[in-house]
Amino acid sequence: MSLHIGDKLQQAIINYKRWVTSNPQLVGDSESVLKWCSYLVAGYVNKSVVFSELLFSAANIVTFLNDRILAGSLSSLKEGQYSYIEQVLSTIEIVEVFLEIAAFRFGGPATKWAVIVAIQVLKTTLRVVLLFKQSGSMLVHPLVPALDRTLLTSTVAENLQVPPQESAPVFTFTLKRSGRVIRKVEGAPPSFARDWSLPSSTGNTSSSLPKLEGNRKVAELLHVCQPVAHLMALGVFGEKSWKPFLLSLAMDCSSHTLHGNTKSMTEAEQKEIVRRRFGLINYLLRSPFYDNKSKTVIVQLLKFSQDNIPLAGSLARAVLRYLPEYQQIYFYIWG
Repeated sequence: MSLHIGDKLQQAIINYKRWVTSNPQLVGDSESVLKWCSYLVAGYVNKSVVFSELLFSAANIVTFLNDRILAGSLSSLKEGQYSYIEQVLSTIEIVEVFLEIAAFRFGGPATKWAVIVAIQVLKTTLRVVLLFKQSGSMLVHPLVPALDRTLLTSTVAENLQVPPQESAPVFTFTLKRSGRVIRKVEGAPPSFARDWSLPSSTGNTSSSLPKLEGNRKVAELLHVCQPVAHLMALGVFGEKSWKPFLLSLAMDCSSHTLHGNTKSMTEAEQKEIVRRRFGLINYLLRSPFYDNKSKTVIVQLLKFSQDNIPLAGSLARAVLRYLPEYQQIYFYIWG
């Protein structure tokens, strides 16, 4: 009986993979609908944070899995381009916010912090393995970039023996006068992998990044271990203490200093350094600095924008309403 169920499940997986590779346009539309549902639920259903995050995480997981299926159908991509650890880490980053919110709503603060600690310890362990055992290079975010689905056009056309223009959607267009390539809205990657650049066919794989040595390896180790060090300090000194905040800030700043001048880095490494530096803005929203210093200033600026800047009222009002809840979600502020 169990063998029969296993055969059915295996056949269902095979059929789903075949459907995904044969219908990339429908797959993309389905992913978009699921994401829009999560936005609508968050805006119109009372106390819907858990359900909204579940839908959003599910949409991103589906997109991630479909990307892996579609990547397997492309001869231009190397098989096994991303390691198992990189794929596991990417999956955890997709669902961690949902797991935190669900743990708090259904189990309380103790369960929430248990889930946070477990996730951060697992992520840190896997990143240390990547740093010292596998890639040895900078851990560029995202470890597994979103697939450039424009690559599917020629591949699907060849498999289905139809004209390329009928085989798969084109997610970019070229401006006639300037020649600049612009990505369409429907060509945007998942939120966890989104940036301002056009998608790349190969992405920033660990094999394409240089090995880290000396101070730069120490810098990356500090960056990797910062979340666990912060959580340990929280456990010892408490959430209201300045010591965990200052320890985390010191580790981040030391990591940036030890990485040194970005001019000698590759383009992928430079982008990652810039992303991390922008991430330091999150310290304005991190307690206890937020509670004692920045909260009043941020709220006053938002209220001023709401009352005095045209067209900014609705946005400022929405941010004011959601900011207290956003600030309480660990993986949004400290992730």
